[in-house]
Amino acid sequence: MYNSVPSISSAFLNELVAEIDNDTIRGIVLGGSHARGDPTPYSDVDLACFVPDTFRPLRKRYLYRDDHLISIGLQTLEGVKQQLAEPLQALWIVPSFRQAKVLLDKEGSMSQLKQMVENFTWDALHEEAVGFAGQILVSDAEFVHKLLGNMSRGNLSGIAYVVQRLFDDATMTMALYFGVFITTDSTYYQEVESAVGVDSNWTYYHCLLSGVNTIDEDTSSLDARGKLALRLYRETATLLLPVLNEQRRLVVEHVLSLIEQAL
Repeated sequence: MYNSVPSISSAFLNELVAEIDNDTIRGIVLGGSHARGDPTPYSDVDLACFVPDTFRPLRKRYLYRDDHLISIGLQTLEGVKQQLAEPLQALWIVPSFRQAKVLLDKEGSMSQLKQMVENFTWDALHEEAVGFAGQILVSDAEFVHKLLGNMSRGNLSGIAYVVQRLFDDATMTMALYFGVFITTDSTYYQEVESAVGVDSNWTYYHCLLSGVNTIDEDTSSLDARGKLALRLYRETATLLLPVLNEQRRLVVEHVLSLIEQAL
């Protein structure tokens, strides 16, 4: 258990802003744990610098100041608008910029940014998000086949790779299906599990596969983890089957029959 540490000082932030500001930058915001007020001694100082929409490339750079890791990303207002229109991007960017603190605002551009994210509603993206979740589930039919093939051959490297892909996709699928706004990558799994239900079968297998829970079942071997990934896919499919179109449902049902045979 860690104890949060005091946030960095205004003087420190002002010096950073003065150092990185230039004529191209329209605004600077502080994000991450220092903006939320819950940093650890190892938290980076996450800065987003907004530049004109035509600016390229939007590369991120890193530096150290007073033993703090400073991450400096470049963003555009048009880029944020586009991310707000994409379900998976919106799940991350909305809470990120709602929590952000404005450090520099030229010509009101950062006020415009904050207004954009405050006005955002998930309703407009819900149907697309559910469709995207269904597409991921159907696409993972290929990975289920790969996993079964690798398990039959005892290909441990192949099992490890596919298990991770199925785990990541199951998490993403549920985030989209339930519209889970992700506060931070450190709480991503917990927030998705809470949305699905902490006592659900899905969360049970998700915790086992992530390593959070290692008591109830054997998770020590890759073969065991492969079977857990199959069960997690099965639970994900069970939740999504009612909203799948006929073509996708037929594919998923066939995959589920293969999983039942393997288990």
